[in-house]
Amino acid sequence: MDAFCLVAVVADIRRRLLDNLVRGAWTAGPRGLWIELMTPTGPEGLLVTGELSLPRLSPGVPRPPKAKPLPPLAAVAQRILPGSRLTAVAHRGLDRGVTLQFAPGPARAPDADLGREGTWLVAELFGRTPNLLLIEPASQRILEVAHHAPSGAARTLVPGAPYAPPLPATRPDPLLESPEAIAATLAPLLAAGVSPARALRLGLSGVSDLWAREVAARARDGSAAALGEALRTVLRRIEAGPWQPHLLADEAGLPEAALPIPLEHIGKARQRPVVSVAAALEQVAAHRAARLAVTSERTHLRRILARLESRLRSRRAHLVNDSMEFTQADARQRMGEILIANQGQVPRGATEVTLPDPVQAGTADPDATVTIALDPRLTPAANAERYFKRARRARRGSVRVDQRLAQTERELARVQGWAETVATAEDPRALAAVIRELGQVPPLLAPQDRKELAALDSTPISEPSRPAAGPVGRPKRSARAAPAGLEPRQFLSSDGFPILVGRNTEGNDYLTVHLARSQDWWLHVQGRSGSHVVIRVPDRSGNVPRRTLVEAAQLAAYYSQARDDGKAAVDYTLRKYVHKPRKAKPGLVTISQEKTIVVKPDKSLVTRLAQPQALEE
Repeated sequence: MDAFCLVAVVADIRRRLLDNLVRGAWTAGPRGLWIELMTPTGPEGLLVTGELSLPRLSPGVPRPPKAKPLPPLAAVAQRILPGSRLTAVAHRGLDRGVTLQFAPGPARAPDADLGREGTWLVAELFGRTPNLLLIEPASQRILEVAHHAPSGAARTLVPGAPYAPPLPATRPDPLLESPEAIAATLAPLLAAGVSPARALRLGLSGVSDLWAREVAARARDGSAAALGEALRTVLRRIEAGPWQPHLLADEAGLPEAALPIPLEHIGKARQRPVVSVAAALEQVAAHRAARLAVTSERTHLRRILARLESRLRSRRAHLVNDSMEFTQADARQRMGEILIANQGQVPRGATEVTLPDPVQAGTADPDATVTIALDPRLTPAANAERYFKRARRARRGSVRVDQRLAQTERELARVQGWAETVATAEDPRALAAVIRELGQVPPLLAPQDRKELAALDSTPISEPSRPAAGPVGRPKRSARAAPAGLEPRQFLSSDGFPILVGRNTEGNDYLTVHLARSQDWWLHVQGRSGSHVVIRVPDRSGNVPRRTLVEAAQLAAYYSQARDDGKAAVDYTLRKYVHKPRKAKPGLVTISQEKTIVVKPDKSLVTRLAQPQALEE
């Protein structure tokens, strides 16, 4: 909030809340307090917050939602403020620092923190780090602070340290100066060719661009004396009232500023009357908080997408190299055929041989030859078969590489499309859509990406508020929870590793696609229907004891169609090698880099390893 608006709010607090008992104190976010006072007309709330979106004092606003965990500042306030009395609101000039002074109430005896002189709540509503501090006035000792600044900072702000007020403003404060002194300050700037509004902004403390333009518009002319007189008139009106609270909207109709009086230099279409300055402040704060949330979410998404694009470009480069390697299939086939046709000309034990090349001889060069590398331990026929085998493998690999390369190109285009959406998104719904789509393609995501995405998916985002309807929000999005019936069975191996077992096809899909991480081990009975099984691995080492692997394989065999077999083969691989084909049915996946272990299904193991919340059957 700007200094002019703060003057009106402080005057309103003094008029409505002074000399009243504190009923209670509650947290208002990590950097705020909501204090309830008992007035002659009933309970009244006072919001004091240093939140970055809009540091402010707002009397008469409802209590904000409860926050967990309880910040230390709120914990101390809840202990020492109830039962005290608000005796003074100290505010000097256009300073954006306000001190609420509380004295012990008649029904409360002083304690170690709330001494005979009570407690001060200092609200520093300025700078990059707005702050709230509880101070013991006699010793000026800090009891608690919302944002700690340890020793080594410009000021040490930690519990127990002496409170050092911020440095005073170096420019004159117009609320503390006479019109003549203000004119004397402005005259040199105006003489240098500075515009009246800019002279007010540069020469005086606490005058924002908005109010500098307003004062310049109200002045009878551009002289220093006229500006000084107009500025003092505006300040007296704001300080003494009566106020005419308005909400100023920007060109898009979104909340921009709270006004204690209407502005003359801006059209009425952008100014809407509101019931109080505090109501306007809350609408501005809600809009700014939503905008900050969008900016923060955009930054996180751009970081995730940049990592995705980098990985996909690296994968594409490797696939292109593999593709170039596989183009040698025809050449290897030709070398094998040349060896078969010229077996008698190949010396025994040779490491290479130069033979006529019939393909080249039939075209440009009749004497063309080709040099073929040989394994000296093999016969010419065996060397030829070796080349035929490499040619067949190259042709098969070429098909797979071409498919993966096409898939990678599609994925890269999709990620780039998301990046373009995020870069230009102003609507939180567009970012929510990207988050939702990213969550549906877990094979693209690394564990760090999934962690960040899960944090974003659990962060509530408010849509921009418009004055016509007040602050507008959308329901809080909760962290992704397992839909009913899809929670996996939970076991703990003899070595202490969590083992998760899917309950059905949908549960298998949820376990593999949404819960498992790339470093986890994934198991499934070979060639039969059954549950997906995941061994949770706490780090990227992928190391699990052999006993844990056997136990997980036995669980996979037991929760499958091979339950009654004497022995069952179970495939296992890292989760990062498990992929769900596009549009595949729930639970259907493809795997690579797998190994196989043969185990015996063991029902007793189910009971012995089951966690309390797991259902064995």
